[in-house]
Amino acid sequence: MYAFNHNIIEISFHPCTPQSFLTPGVSILSYPLKYNDQACEMWPVLNNWSVDPESAAAFYWKAAVILAVIYNCIIVITRMAFEELRDEPIFLALDILCDVIYVLDLFVEARTSFLSEGLVITEARETWQHFKQQSYFRSDLLAICPIQIISWIIGSFMWLLPFYGSTICGMWSYAAQWAGLRINRLLKYHTMEEFFQKTESRTNKPNILRAFKLGTQLSLVIHWFACLYYMLSEYEGLGSNDWVYPKDPVPVVFSRKYIKCMFWSVMTLTTIGERPPPQTEVEYIFTGLTFLIGVFVFAAVVGNVGDVISNMNAARRDFQARMDQIKFFMDHRKVPEHLQNRVKRWAEYTWSRTNCIDEPSVLQLLPDRLRTEVAIHVHLDVLKKVSIFKDCEEGLLRELVLKLRPQIFSPGDYICRIGEIGRDMYIINHGKVEILFPEEETGLMKQVSVMHPGGFFGEISLLKLDEGHNRLGI
Repeated sequence: MYAFNHNIIEISFHPCTPQSFLTPGVSILSYPLKYNDQACEMWPVLNNWSVDPESAAAFYWKAAVILAVIYNCIIVITRMAFEELRDEPIFLALDILCDVIYVLDLFVEARTSFLSEGLVITEARETWQHFKQQSYFRSDLLAICPIQIISWIIGSFMWLLPFYGSTICGMWSYAAQWAGLRINRLLKYHTMEEFFQKTESRTNKPNILRAFKLGTQLSLVIHWFACLYYMLSEYEGLGSNDWVYPKDPVPVVFSRKYIKCMFWSVMTLTTIGERPPPQTEVEYIFTGLTFLIGVFVFAAVVGNVGDVISNMNAARRDFQARMDQIKFFMDHRKVPEHLQNRVKRWAEYTWSRTNCIDEPSVLQLLPDRLRTEVAIHVHLDVLKKVSIFKDCEEGLLRELVLKLRPQIFSPGDYICRIGEIGRDMYIINHGKVEILFPEEETGLMKQVSVMHPGGFFGEISLLKLDEGHNRLGI
């Protein structure tokens, strides 16, 4: 239910000079721009096309880029560690697809508009200069560098050498197939952080997103250490001691190797597993680094997960703390039991309806225009249902929505009684309101009508404000 009082609405108009114009959400300034005529003639399409970074299309494109980044973060190190996956044709097709996405994202970033002193800049030359000034510009260029193709060209050229040509060429041909030459694709990892930040500002469930982000990062760390453990085991010799990966008597499938390495990684990073001690200096260094990184990673994860869980229940916890204070007060002041039960019923009903969100105080954080737009979206349909406002101009309704104040009454409560001085008009937004009138013979309350959402009462009290004539029922 909503109620608004009879406050005077003041609308002031500010004169503006002929040189200034104000429109909703737009700032217009006149200043000279320098254009490169040759660039405009050579790139007419680029000058007429730009990307809005806040649009849904830009968001979904970044999601596709993130999938490519996650693919490289997982597959590059996996193919470096496990020989079974290096020659799989499916990965060649996925590599090409991800490389195409990387290259296209470079053009998208170069044509992404930006704000400069409140103005949206979409001109191609300006957006390109802005992209070049970003800290991640060089890393994005290095991320698309085709090292594998360069190595293949060098390896082919080595056949022309009269001495040691075959040996060097064999080394280069192996390196060309080695997935480690795609390690530069990981330089685009910064895009993942930017995507999560933008998604957090767009989503209505940021705590779930933060938990997903932490889970993704933790999974990548465990995966990388599992692959590095198998690579180090191959370097020292499988089964050469108790610390390295054991040498299987018969060939086993990739999944079994990977699961055993992941188990080692989880046990070592969490420092909860009793694993054989390292034997060589390299093993000691690797194990020590794993313990050290595991301490920092899991400390950060546990802390962030605690914050996420705490934030998820923050509203309920604050509401419960306030209600506990009210209960202690009523118990200390010996408030009757039936009145305490009414307070408790109101609290539970209020939480079920609004999660105890104070709409006026929340909207006060917004500027006037945004507050008006939000209030219009929330309340305008309710006002249009009221018959006395049916023929009013929409401008008046836009002013009235800011005067609405939510009031919640629990079932069985009296909103107003006959003879009371009315000071508010009520509009029913949710639920039903019974109108009770005492019978002349018995004096018992009898239901005469039921009002539904869209109904209203108390409008007479806003009109009869003199000498107490605005008493209800008079």
